[in-house]
Amino acid sequence: MKIILAKAAGFCMGVRRAMHTVLDEARAGKRPIRTHGPLIHNPQVIEMLRGKGVEILDQAGAPDGQGTVIIRAHGVTPEEKERLCGCGYDVVDATCPHVIRIQKLIAGHVARGESVIIVGDRGHAEVEGLLGYAQGRGYVIENEGDVAALPDLGPICVVSQTTQSREHFANVLRAVQARWPEAIVHRTICGSTDRRQQETIEIARRSDAMIVVGGRNSANTVRLAQLAAETGTPTYHVETSDELDFSKLRGLKTIGLTAGASTPNWMIVEVMERIKESMRQGLHTPVRWSIFLLKILLDTNLYSALGAFCLGLACIAMHPLRVEALPLTAIFSAALYIFAMYSLALPAETQVIRYSDPLRWRFLQKWRRSLTILGGASIAGALTLTAFLGPWAFALMAVATAAGLIYRMTVLPVDLLPGVKHRRLVDIPGSKDLFMGLAWASVLALLPLLAPPMASGSLAEGGKPMHWIGAWVCFLYVFVLVFTRSVVYDLREIQADQIVGRETIPVVLGKRRTRTVLAVLTVFLLAAMAFGKVAGALTDASYFMLLPIIYTWGYLYLYHRRTMVHGMVFEAVVGGKFILAGVLAAAWLLVT
Repeated sequence: MKIILAKAAGFCMGVRRAMHTVLDEARAGKRPIRTHGPLIHNPQVIEMLRGKGVEILDQAGAPDGQGTVIIRAHGVTPEEKERLCGCGYDVVDATCPHVIRIQKLIAGHVARGESVIIVGDRGHAEVEGLLGYAQGRGYVIENEGDVAALPDLGPICVVSQTTQSREHFANVLRAVQARWPEAIVHRTICGSTDRRQQETIEIARRSDAMIVVGGRNSANTVRLAQLAAETGTPTYHVETSDELDFSKLRGLKTIGLTAGASTPNWMIVEVMERIKESMRQGLHTPVRWSIFLLKILLDTNLYSALGAFCLGLACIAMHPLRVEALPLTAIFSAALYIFAMYSLALPAETQVIRYSDPLRWRFLQKWRRSLTILGGASIAGALTLTAFLGPWAFALMAVATAAGLIYRMTVLPVDLLPGVKHRRLVDIPGSKDLFMGLAWASVLALLPLLAPPMASGSLAEGGKPMHWIGAWVCFLYVFVLVFTRSVVYDLREIQADQIVGRETIPVVLGKRRTRTVLAVLTVFLLAAMAFGKVAGALTDASYFMLLPIIYTWGYLYLYHRRTMVHGMVFEAVVGGKFILAGVLAAAWLLVT
């Protein structure tokens, strides 16, 4: 079975902007925080926001004038906005820019004495807001039949609700122009809405079944389901993955999947992953068990620990310091440390995982305590093993462990520096990716070179200049590979990070600038490796270690093209560069 995921599925620009605004206000705005009506037509998102203290303004009751009121993407009438400000609220306008453009168009035509016809759904929040800008000269029509009921009007202009379908607007427009041939027409259907609808139709025609994810009270989601059904393809509109009827999907070759503009990414991911789970039931037993094993490795972070071991081998292969025997104990200690840090961080990471990988979140809810205990045992094992490797190795592991443990601790008390915003390392924007790269690089690039058995001139004994240059190039190699993996995960989880208020690099810089940073870093790494090889600080194994960098460019391209976005395949491929580095290093060490 094949799943075709629509590229335009999920939050549109206007909804994403409104969500960012609400989350920002929830963190730093004047409380209480309320939205003027439901922020979006999705009950799961409304419940999530309620958990963050964001309520819906009670418009029937007497206004209290306290706190912040956020105008949602649909917009409101100018009179309503003025009323809110007059009541004393801090009013934050999150109206979609496309809707603002239509509001200005309507106001301009009305100022010239023209009437306005709005093609849309009566009673819809966006339409009601647009009518307010028509100052009594606006008329809403839903279909061709409504045109005849309109009064005789002078000069008119025609606009559309942003979420109407292109075909429906064209049909209604023909009826309007038959009566008012000189009507001025503004095609104000949102571009993303149009692309979403056309993509839905195209995917439905290529699929044996179509699944549309989103709230049942979401007009644009309902319209997507209607358009898909009109192609003749069996279509199922679900709000959550619990509504999936797998008996109707069994045996199908291709399933199309899309979602409304108010559907959060985590709900799309959960539906897709639940479908994939059901697909695996029909696979041969060896294949099914292989997939199950990969999922366990990924969910428990054992896959990351394996990748760490492989990167340790890569550093040994590249460094010119010849060893009497491979320091496998040092590399294993480093892998234990990496596993421990991920496991001990699980309690703090649970909320992000909940909104980025719901199925993994369910797994961790069940096994989180056991994994935390295992993480504690792993860090104890790492410290014990390095104690036998000498004082320098133990000191490095002890510092790395202390840094990992204090990362989420409050290090600056309020009484000491009351004006400082960031009191924990974890609160510093982008710190997760930076500190993760530094932690991996410290224990993987340096620890094996500090551990015996070593030839004369080891780093623990002072080392030669070339040995130190090689060590720092290896350090940079690990840092860049780990940093890029972490940031790519953040790109995937950007919506979840914004929900929980974590300022990762993609949240701070945006997706486009983040991709530029990753490209620059990998090019810089290539330059550093070239310098290290020319200076004699790296072995010939460094030529083979270029392949994981090229591999990184490959999956960055696939991610940009949305060819690989979610699930186990995504995680396995992104982390696969570590395994590739380890395989190449092992082969090199065996033949030299």
